[in-house]
Amino acid sequence: MNDETEKFTTPAIRASETEDGYEILFEIPGAGKGDVDLHVDGRTLSMKTHAKRENPAGFRCAVREFAKSDYAASLDLPDLVDPATIAARVENGVLAVTMSKRAELKPRKIEIG
Repeated sequence: MNDETEKFTTPAIRASETEDGYEILFEIPGAGKGDVDLHVDGRTLSMKTHAKRENPAGFRCAVREFAKSDYAASLDLPDLVDPATIAARVENGVLAVTMSKRAELKPRKIEIG
């Protein structure tokens, strides 16, 4: 590892599959919408956050049990994913990334005539 990668923490991740697509949740406490860099390169989805460590004027910490952290993770996406459908939102310290399966690969019911 180099100095650049050592300063990031790997977030807790949960991935789930539905009939139509996938959802990946990243726990990124303390990070907001403007703190997240999310991009896809080929079949790799990469996420980085940069925590703001600003304290109000006159703030003095007496006890610190946790601190904001910079997070990073990369995942290989299944071939079924349509990269054009990737969407994301951040709410309450959780980044939710959703994506659809390619239409031609989705299961479909064939009607019998």
